[in-house]
Amino acid sequence: MMLLNEVVFLAGDWDLGSFLGNSKTTLTKWAGLAAALIGVVCVFIAIWQIASGLMSHGKKQTNWAISIILLLVGGVLGGTEGFKFVTDIAGGGQKTISDLGVPGGAIMLFEYSKFYFFK
Repeated sequence: MMLLNEVVFLAGDWDLGSFLGNSKTTLTKWAGLAAALIGVVCVFIAIWQIASGLMSHGKKQTNWAISIILLLVGGVLGGTEGFKFVTDIAGGGQKTISDLGVPGGAIMLFEYSKFYFFK
């Protein structure tokens, strides 16, 4: 009889809200680890390109802009707050879209452009 009560107790603790909350936490952690891994790979590739470009004495074609961008992006993503940085950028885009969606937001932008561009 005690076994039946334990089974009911375990089944009663589960609900959809806690499942989704735990899923969000777990997926956010995994995405952060994936972003950190991508950042480390970007830094490794950037260092490889820079080092091989410098050691080739001009014989190898190296795209220095791509190498530096890879180094910067990899450094941001490889840091401890790399995924938070990406989500903050996405949140800023969401705020911009929300601001344009409020009454008068996009319309005011259109009126502003008509006033200055179509005189």
